[in-house]
Amino acid sequence: MIKKFILKFKESVWVIPVAICLFATLLTILVILIDYGYLEEIHDWIPEVLFTNAELGKDILGVIAGALLTMTTITFSTIMIVLTTYSSQFSPRTLQNFITDKRTLTVLGVFMGGFLYSIISLLFLHIEHPSEDILSAAFSVALSLICLGFFAFFIQHVATFIQVSNLITSITEEANRNLYKFHKKVEESDYIVEDEEVQIPSDYEYVSKLVSPSYGYLQIIDYEILLDLAREHDFIVGVTNEIGAFVVETSVIAKVYKKEEKELPKDIQEAFTIGNERNASEDVQYTIQKLEEIALRAISSGINDPHTAIDCIQHLGKILLLISKYHKEHLVYKDINLPRVITKQRQLRDIFYQSFYQVIDCMDEDVSILFVTMDTLILIGEESDEIVRSIIRELYLYLKANFDISQLKPLDCRYFDEKEQRLMQI
Repeated sequence: MIKKFILKFKESVWVIPVAICLFATLLTILVILIDYGYLEEIHDWIPEVLFTNAELGKDILGVIAGALLTMTTITFSTIMIVLTTYSSQFSPRTLQNFITDKRTLTVLGVFMGGFLYSIISLLFLHIEHPSEDILSAAFSVALSLICLGFFAFFIQHVATFIQVSNLITSITEEANRNLYKFHKKVEESDYIVEDEEVQIPSDYEYVSKLVSPSYGYLQIIDYEILLDLAREHDFIVGVTNEIGAFVVETSVIAKVYKKEEKELPKDIQEAFTIGNERNASEDVQYTIQKLEEIALRAISSGINDPHTAIDCIQHLGKILLLISKYHKEHLVYKDINLPRVITKQRQLRDIFYQSFYQVIDCMDEDVSILFVTMDTLILIGEESDEIVRSIIRELYLYLKANFDISQLKPLDCRYFDEKEQRLMQI
């Protein structure tokens, strides 16, 4: 349940702006309390230049509120332009990378918070003030200067983030962080083991099927909840779908093995989070899909940008190299020597195939895409074990079958033969 809440909290694009607006509201209340109750006590501690009278304060707050609202509108417009560019030029799946970017949300929140401070302070200035001096206007000017700095930063951030090379790097780093986090969790745990031939004890003979509560993508499987429930109620859970799979209301997402016929606990479904889109933080294949889609659009006849596709495939190789190093295909959560939760992990062969098959199918006669794909396979194969190398060789034969080698020119053939020889020797 906690993990579900954390996921929804992180996914909400309004978390950072709302937090900043709450801080601005608290600051507004504090300044108003000082102006209307404690100004005399702190008057001697504040420079005289920071005080204004109520009439001048109204003018200043009104101008700043209008200016901040205009800056907020420009920011919204810029965000929409970036989202349109991402959707049309790169991939609809990459929209989330910009929408949920902390720097973008922080800038938006600062503008909203500054406007909120100015408009609330302006409202309270209509009340008869006990003295001629106020501090609200000085704070508003300070906030406007901060907003101006954030606006300049936002323009620079957009100009940087919209570059496809930076987007590709951002996606790759996201995948690297998630893979390392998963690897660290498995390595530091003393109850998560890799067991390819796990057996269900014969006394757990009663089997119940757990169906999906709704349709959509399986975003999160909270194995800790399943482990606790399995210990408490003495059963074994065999998960039948990996994270990222699309399920419907009749899909069996897990099988529960019990010693006696009894109902499943109602909170077992809380371990499965199903949503309208895949979750990049838990599903590395979804991150790979983003790179793949950018590459496919780049090599399409309408865009024809092979260098972007080459960049995507090279970064894809970096991700697959880490997957080859960290991936576990048969993870089991154990309680002493008894398996309690048998996970469903995507197979390494499937990951490699799904990462390349569309690019291979769409490369047509583009020699540059052929060569960079071969270089990527060589890079992965030289740094991996024999299991991965066999997958690489199989994938290369698939690549070779989809490309008309006879159309290569003599110079291309020389480079092709060199790369093929290296591939066959890994």
